Amino acid sequence: MKTKLQLIRSLAAVCMLASLNAGIQRSLAGDAAGKSAPLPFTIYDEQGSKGNHYIPSGWMGNTKGIKFEEGCTNNPHAGKTCLRVEYAEAADWAGIVWQDPANDWGDQAGGWNLTGSKFLKVWARGEKGGEIVSFKFGVLGADKKFSDSATGENSDIALTKNWQEYSLDVSGKDLSRIKTGFVWTVAGQGTPVVFYLDDIRFE
Repeated sequence: MKTKLQLIRSLAAVCMLASLNAGIQRSLAGDAAGKSAPLPFTIYDEQGSKGNHYIPSGWMGNTKGIKFEEGCTNNPHAGKTCLRVEYAEAADWAGIVWQDPANDWGDQAGGWNLTGSKFLKVWARGEKGGEIVSFKFGVLGADKKFSDSATGENSDIALTKNWQEYSLDVSGKDLSRIKTGFVWTVAGQGTPVVFYLDDIRFE
């Protein structure tokens, strides 16, 4: 018969193997956390800034109608540049996803661990005022090998001609792997829609 000490050692070995196996399974399933991210975590503040994170590479919808400028100098919120977005089609919809890694829709490892963030914030204004835009993050679902660990959205925001800050509450969410850090989408509104974005960050 096994001694009490031998039983304890056997149980410990079983637990260790189970834990190791679970870790391997999580890794195979794409559950690894993203890269550690210091807060506040900038997505865009200036064209070409070394502090920018994610890549606006995920063009969606009617992409032929998108005109996108990363170094617009027309009245930025802060600094020298902002983002200018135009959707020139009268109907359909379009959007751009900021991805990590670039051009990935959930097939590759990546993303950032944004644990500790309370808000996703973006400054925005419309060319004329009244432009309807939605802001999101975390669009890769559980059907993807490497999914986003959380999602959120501010839908159908009516922009004004003046800069305003919009906040999306992310407190309490699992932010351990966010592969799509920011998304804008817009539906056709009968005429071209032009709007500006600046100072996008998690904090």
